[in-house]
Amino acid sequence: TTTTTTAAANNNQRVMNESNKRKKLKSRTATVPSGGGQGHTHADGYMKDHLDAWLETCLKDASNAQLSSSSEFLDYNPMPAGTGSGGGGGSGGINTTNPQKFLQQQMQQRHQQSQQQQREQQQQQQQSKHAQLQRNLLIGLILTAFCAQSVLCADLAISIPNNQGLDNVYYRIDYSPPYGDPAPNTTIPSREIGEEIQFSHALPGTKYNFWLYYTNYTHPDVLSWTVTITTAPDPPSNLSVQVRSGKNAIISWSPPTQGNYTSFRIKVLGLSGASSSYNRTFVVNNTFQHSVKELTPGATYQVQAYTVYDNKESVAYTSRNFTTKPNTPGKFIVWFRNETTLLVLWQPPYPAGIYTHYKVSIEPPDALESVLYVEKEGEPPGPAQAAFKGLVPGRAYNISVQTMSEDEISPPTTAQYRTVPLRPLNVTFDKDYITSNSFRVLWEAPKGISEFDKYQVSLAASRRQSTVSRNNDPIAYFDFRDITEPGKTFNVIVKTVSGKVTSWPAAGDVTLRPLPVHNLRSFNDDKTNTMRITWEPDPASTQDEYRIAYHELETFNGDTSTFTAERTSTILESLLPGRNYSLSVQAVSKKMESNETTIFVVTRPSSPIIEDLKSIRTGLNISWKSDVNSKQEKYEVLYSRNGTSEVRTIDTKDSRLVITNLHAGAGYEVKVFAVSHDLRSEPHAYFQAVFPNPPRNMSIETVRSNSVLVHWAPPENSDFTEYSMRYRTETKEQWINLPSVRATEADITDMTKGEKYTIQVNTVSFGVESPNPQEVVYTVPPNEVSNIIPLVDSRNITLEWPKPEGRVESYILKWWPTENPSKAQTKTVSENKSDESSTVRVLIGDLMPGVQYKFDIQTTSYGIFSRTTHLSTRTMPLIQSEVVVVNDRQEDERDTITLSYTPTPQSSSKFDIYRFSLGDPEIKDKEKLANDTDRKVTFTGLIPGRLYNITVWTVSGGVSSLPIQRQDRLFPEPITQLHATNITDTEISLKWDIPKGEYNDFDVQYLTADNILAQNITTRNEITIADLRPHRNYTFTVVVRSGT
Repeated sequence: TTTTTTAAANNNQRVMNESNKRKKLKSRTATVPSGGGQGHTHADGYMKDHLDAWLETCLKDASNAQLSSSSEFLDYNPMPAGTGSGGGGGSGGINTTNPQKFLQQQMQQRHQQSQQQQREQQQQQQQSKHAQLQRNLLIGLILTAFCAQSVLCADLAISIPNNQGLDNVYYRIDYSPPYGDPAPNTTIPSREIGEEIQFSHALPGTKYNFWLYYTNYTHPDVLSWTVTITTAPDPPSNLSVQVRSGKNAIISWSPPTQGNYTSFRIKVLGLSGASSSYNRTFVVNNTFQHSVKELTPGATYQVQAYTVYDNKESVAYTSRNFTTKPNTPGKFIVWFRNETTLLVLWQPPYPAGIYTHYKVSIEPPDALESVLYVEKEGEPPGPAQAAFKGLVPGRAYNISVQTMSEDEISPPTTAQYRTVPLRPLNVTFDKDYITSNSFRVLWEAPKGISEFDKYQVSLAASRRQSTVSRNNDPIAYFDFRDITEPGKTFNVIVKTVSGKVTSWPAAGDVTLRPLPVHNLRSFNDDKTNTMRITWEPDPASTQDEYRIAYHELETFNGDTSTFTAERTSTILESLLPGRNYSLSVQAVSKKMESNETTIFVVTRPSSPIIEDLKSIRTGLNISWKSDVNSKQEKYEVLYSRNGTSEVRTIDTKDSRLVITNLHAGAGYEVKVFAVSHDLRSEPHAYFQAVFPNPPRNMSIETVRSNSVLVHWAPPENSDFTEYSMRYRTETKEQWINLPSVRATEADITDMTKGEKYTIQVNTVSFGVESPNPQEVVYTVPPNEVSNIIPLVDSRNITLEWPKPEGRVESYILKWWPTENPSKAQTKTVSENKSDESSTVRVLIGDLMPGVQYKFDIQTTSYGIFSRTTHLSTRTMPLIQSEVVVVNDRQEDERDTITLSYTPTPQSSSKFDIYRFSLGDPEIKDKEKLANDTDRKVTFTGLIPGRLYNITVWTVSGGVSSLPIQRQDRLFPEPITQLHATNITDTEISLKWDIPKGEYNDFDVQYLTADNILAQNITTRNEITIADLRPHRNYTFTVVVRSGT
């Protein structure tokens, strides 16, 4: 019978996976069959020699017939710590060498001793059965002890492998204390047991005594075996850890809710990397807590709590992980701050200890993220930083930094910092309060939420700072007084102040009013008609420029202007002429003006401008205009004739005047003045002549084809200085002026051929021409054509020539056969002006092939004809003959070509001869008369093997027809000598002379041994024939080849 113990886990405790695995490995059932068969026990995790020693110890204890004391081998544990026993028949363990047979032998010895004591031969068979049962129970007892020691379970399984289930056979089990199932003193029939008796609901941490009785029809209630087993206690409950600091922690627990215990074993294991080597065990008696010291700050540990009873430890354990408090971070500062952001920077803790993150928090929690977690970086760690955004400007914040390790947080490092308050807005200055020694600055409170206590106002150039308390008014101000620098510019800075933190500055520039200038004076410059003013600045004042202003006094809404100058004098060029002005000067420092210093000035009127001065018959028509910005009361006009000293004056208020009764062609100087405030302007003078009389009796004389000579007579009763000549063509309206002349004749050259010209002659007096010029119309003959190129065909001729220079309206062509002038024809071709080509082409068709024609060509423009151009040319003859090559002896005529041709009819084309050519410049062409009855032509002395290009024409008056072309190749010359230069059993080398003429290669032919014609092509005059049959005659033939 085999008994296996199983622990009952406490559901209220945390049981680690390692313990469950350990429990699973130890909850095995080992079965050893009784009888003489070979039994096998598989034990995982220990060696065979350990098993043999343990069996030997068990047999020594089993020699006690009463089996009353089994504690020794129950406590003996030959297996290493953490090693379980394998199931029967399992794989992977060590197979012991038949331990059951060894035990049976021992039990048989004990049985023989029992037979000798009883001496009852008649009951030998029954006593043998009783001994066999005891042996089985002993084996089961041993395995039960093994399971109880190594499995440490709370339930039992009593295995009876050879139970035959007979009638009248019973087992009675009894145990103490009486807690379990089945109940104590329970009798079970053999047929109901099967192979094992299950015992459950045993108390943990309790020492049990078991008795098993056997009853059959001969042995009633026989005590078969007895055993004492202590069950494993339950693990502790309510395990907790109270972390006191980074190095100390207090572990507390409660005893098991049922069962007995004598002490507790506490194991502390380091789980973090730096503390993984920490492994300490404490045995605690008579108390339920223990203090652990010398821990690493921030490290994570695991506590394992076991219950110990009667030197037996609970199978399961209660565990809990805890983390010690990490070390506090070092000092930190604000690295960056603005209105809504604080960036803090801190040092890591020293010593660093173990931690994973920093917890950074801010109070009040206004930030977008008021609690930040920053991961530790580097080993050893360096400084870290965190930024809080979305804060209230100017508010004071408490910032704390803590290190974190798992769920433990260190004590904080704290400090208070303020954000930058919002700056003031719209720094301005009240102009009514700006004087030469004081000013008032104004600003607006910040827009939006911002906390601050007061305003700080200061000048950038001064260290003195003034404060203005904060109030509820939207605009605040401050007055600066007793400043002794008129005209100087000051930079005023305004800030908000929160605690000791100031905002970004809001600044503005203000300039004090400078002092006025002295000694303002004006000077008129009659030469340039400008005004110059000067002044002196106040030496106690600062200014960078001056403002000059003036306005007209006598007119409402008159001329007004303002400008600036950097020097203490300036020239006024923009004053309107003829005006009375009030002029003032102010000192200016950065656009801040002083009080005005004023004087009064008068300006001269502008000179009028003669706009139009026209010549008329015996007079002048004058008009002028004045500057629109000038004022004048009247105009004075003065005029005098050239060559005289007499000057006449006319006063008028109009801007026009006609002067009459003047001499024709005479020149006059005219001056116009404007008068205002008794001041006369500068005059505007102009010289103009009166119209002269025209010339008389104009005539034209032709000098060359493109040149003419013009004659005329001088005018009567008129002055003049020269004569002008001009001309223009019929197609253009623009006149072309020729150089002026003083004589009464002049020539015009380089006139365009074919153009119609209008020529004018006129008198001129000081650039003024007579209104009645003399003119004549003349047409220049057009250019004739030249450089004619005839493009000849059989039945038409195309005449091509470059366009002649000048104007051509059309071309007139006349042509006729030279031998028959009566058949003349005419053709007129208009000039195509849109054609941009530089040449002219005219096609003359329906002509006779091979006939000579004469051409007369003229151009015409405006009805004027050019000279005639003559041309004689011939059309191309036709060839309608058939040409063949006839060589009667063929291969024997290797240097001769004979041609045969058919005649071309004279009715279809006029020609004189036939011309034959072989295309070789060294071979002279041959000719045959058109009426020659011998229709053959022979060329001799040619090169054998050469290819000749044969060309045949008909020729009329030196003009050839289109050719007929043929090709013919002469036969090449054969070789004259053939020698065998080397003969072996299978090879023959041949060599021959090179033939005359041209050739491409040689064809060597012979009959093989199989009477097959073999051919070998080579370009050299030698060859080696291989693979021949020995002692055989061969005939070799060498053929010369030309062409492909």
